[in-house]
Amino acid sequence: MIDLKGRHFLSTLDFSVEEIRSIVDLALRMKGDQTMGMLPGRVFGMIFFNPSVRTRVSSESAMARMGGHAIALHPGRDTWNFEHREGIVMDGNTQEHVKELAPVLSSMCDAVGIRKSELVTTGLSKAEVTTSYDDLKQDAFIHAFAKHSRKPVVNLESNSSHPLQGLADMAAMVEKLDGPPKGKKYVLTWAYHPKPLPVATPHSQLLAAADLGMDVTILRPDGWDLAPEMVEAARGRTESQGGSLTVTADQEAAYSGADVVCAKAWGSLDHYGRFDEESAAKDAIRADWTVDEAKMARTNDALFMHCLPVRRGIVVTDGVIDSRNSIVTTEAENRLWTVAALLQCLIAG
Repeated sequence: MIDLKGRHFLSTLDFSVEEIRSIVDLALRMKGDQTMGMLPGRVFGMIFFNPSVRTRVSSESAMARMGGHAIALHPGRDTWNFEHREGIVMDGNTQEHVKELAPVLSSMCDAVGIRKSELVTTGLSKAEVTTSYDDLKQDAFIHAFAKHSRKPVVNLESNSSHPLQGLADMAAMVEKLDGPPKGKKYVLTWAYHPKPLPVATPHSQLLAAADLGMDVTILRPDGWDLAPEMVEAARGRTESQGGSLTVTADQEAAYSGADVVCAKAWGSLDHYGRFDEESAAKDAIRADWTVDEAKMARTNDALFMHCLPVRRGIVVTDGVIDSRNSIVTTEAENRLWTVAALLQCLIAG
């Protein structure tokens, strides 16, 4: 097992391809031998600014299975409101600064996970975001916390990335594809969603396919590009492994011969913070971007993936997600084993 003890896990880009793949390999070994990996008496503290199902349950389950314990905190509900800005006069609605929060929590926990994305909301409400993506992609809170933490900090989803989802996607493809993923065609397709959504998950899914050396296609309408720096990072990673990367709006060409189709809605960086404009632009193309049986028929009997939760009848038809080629539940289950492997590496080494 590779030694990653004590390192922060904020983005897969902070690790080499070999290190990321070693975590995935360990996860699949742990899945096959569920007695592997033990963290008795260890504690994983988690701060959730946003809702969570798979991330929270997989993390808590992983620690319980390894003899440890997980604690979930929800700022503003069962904790103080937290501040991270330097030199701030705290006369508003924040009561505790990360300069105190991080060293205190990291003295009580063996690792700390943080989920904080300004675009994640419940219901049909739209997040009130007035800051540009260029500012939000800095993920200032999680980086400030990591700066002052004495223990590893894990990104449970931020504005720019969701690296735990990336690990789970990699594991699912290694497990379910017929043969090694290298050189197989992976399509990350945009889908309609009634709300503006973060780009964090598609960024990490993109990097997951790239780290496996796949021939990656980003399929999106004009105006829905992912962050250029993430696309170029993915291009470099996949080319280093013998793969390639293409960006297109041509659905017929993208689906043709695909081995994996991964659907994900994401917001337009061109309309970031101007969500009424985004809604008008995407409403006109809503029906054209649903993953359906006709599109999947163009593929090489492709696997279908989605990070969940998914809006049936909008992102994907029942016929596709309920088919034998759908591996969405495997993808979700692997969240348990990949976070277990990651915590084993970061905490025990």
